[in-house]
Amino acid sequence: MIRSILGLLLPAALLSCAGAAAPPVRIRLEGPPELPFLVLEAPGPGIRAVVSPGSAGRIVRFTKEGTDLLHQPPDGRPGGYALDVGPEPRTVSLPHPEVSRQPYEWAKMGDLGITLTSAPCPSLGLRVYRQVSMDAATGALGVVARMKNVSGTEQSWCFWDRTLARGGGFTLMPLNPRSRFKAGWVLGKRASRRPWDYDGDHPAHENCRVLDGVLVVRSRGPEQKVGADSDQGWIGYVLGDLLFVKYFAYDPRGNYTDGGLSVAHYFNETFAELEPIGPEVVLPPGGESVFAERWTLRRLDRPVETFEEARAAAATVPPSPLPR
Repeated sequence: MIRSILGLLLPAALLSCAGAAAPPVRIRLEGPPELPFLVLEAPGPGIRAVVSPGSAGRIVRFTKEGTDLLHQPPDGRPGGYALDVGPEPRTVSLPHPEVSRQPYEWAKMGDLGITLTSAPCPSLGLRVYRQVSMDAATGALGVVARMKNVSGTEQSWCFWDRTLARGGGFTLMPLNPRSRFKAGWVLGKRASRRPWDYDGDHPAHENCRVLDGVLVVRSRGPEQKVGADSDQGWIGYVLGDLLFVKYFAYDPRGNYTDGGLSVAHYFNETFAELEPIGPEVVLPPGGESVFAERWTLRRLDRPVETFEEARAAAATVPPSPLPR
């Protein structure tokens, strides 16, 4: 799986940026030297991504024709996309600022994309690397992450994507027809000894509906978390007339140890968090694991206002282009 992702995705993601059919992607540096921002822009489709190396390499903006889908906290803390390490029950209480908060080193890959590298993280025994590139023709964003065991002992972790979108939209999660869960999805409940307990037998919530094999969530109101062992390799979010799709690598033989989930979703009154989760991988000293994503952002014919309209938007999502 790792070799197939590296062999198929990286050349496609990088070479597509140099295609002659569309103006090349623009990559430029903005902001003060002590806190720079890297901007990737595809002029044709009007897509722009802003990366903050000083905030753990977060992607803080992802816009279509000036409209941003990502959430920016009002208190000035960084928002948008953060790639964390899981499983959540083991790492949420284990400080790892080198991965989650501190600045990353960065470099441009010519006009093809950028690379980001964390400092070594003693508590996890890891160093995290990331490549971000953009398709000039479509504005699709390629995000390929790699964790390397830099300790002297065996480590076992997974990648945990935590992308904050602006709240109030509808989240789309295709369900696995062969799910390990009786209902095909789970509803979270805050637990005392771990972040969440999950009910996969009889989940029910006024903001959640299963429509033709897709869990549609109205992402607004008091906090709630849901998840699934989806095998389709994507999660979508529609806000108004904008449809955001995050494709992610899925391994049908993978060891998904965060409650058996391959994808989760948290929402509250302010934001909607989209959480693709990688399988846990045992890494010997020097061992590596890769997790790939591809983001798309496009306008629909009209704003989405109902569960049924959100389900219709899900029907327009093409299958994942990533290896499965």
